[in-house]
Amino acid sequence: MPVTYGMLFINTPMNDTLSANKAIVNGTGETTIVFLHYFGGSALSWQWVVNILKDSYKCVAINQPGFGGSPMLAQPSIEGFATYVQQQLINLGVVNYVLVGHSMGGKIALQVAANEGDSGRVQQLILLAPSPPSIERMPENEKQRMLNHPNAEEAATTIKNGTVLPLTTNQHELAIDTQYITDNNTWRWWLEEGMNHSIADVTKGLTLPITVIASKEDPAVTYKMTTADTMPNLPLHARLITTDGMGHLYQLESPGWLAETLKLVIERK
Repeated sequence: MPVTYGMLFINTPMNDTLSANKAIVNGTGETTIVFLHYFGGSALSWQWVVNILKDSYKCVAINQPGFGGSPMLAQPSIEGFATYVQQQLINLGVVNYVLVGHSMGGKIALQVAANEGDSGRVQQLILLAPSPPSIERMPENEKQRMLNHPNAEEAATTIKNGTVLPLTTNQHELAIDTQYITDNNTWRWWLEEGMNHSIADVTKGLTLPITVIASKEDPAVTYKMTTADTMPNLPLHARLITTDGMGHLYQLESPGWLAETLKLVIERK
């Protein structure tokens, strides 16, 4: 059975129409960072990163539809996820922000940026091992294994297959729990449809600053996928930051490194 976690962020006041399982807000600062989690993650997946950044930035971590206890969409779609994120930010009164998307959240972040266009609301886009704008090529046997959900044993296998650095006990338990509580219809939608839906036609024309961060040892969204399927479907000004010695779950495997890297990217140092 999944473990129940308390909210580890100190929540700031939020719109009454927004329940605590939709978004978590913490920190102060002139710049707001919005975090979109990976497939099978939740807003709480970012807690170790946010605990480092909260003294310098206002951090908003959103549970995407069907994840982290948030309500599922009647008919999930990339556009539907992006619209959902945009509405939560409106409800929270977030006007301008740096958007950070990891894995599945990276693809959703790209759609949010495309929807916002030249409005200036998204000041900068940072993509961590993003699901490619085109198609995420997952081996069929791995997809079939992951479709066995909810299943704690398979959740543990997914974590093992996706990481290089060891997780703490709390991180590992949370990573299993967030998979376990993901809505099953949403889970199946991403594996069977969402990751195969191309938005490349709108991502190449983005004009805002874009940074992609990729590990050469990522076993899930591989470095080859990033260079062959992601970067060619982004505008030419998008830049790539490469690291190694880390797997796919950056915010759990090395939250300190990730927090410092985000600071450097945001401040353009």
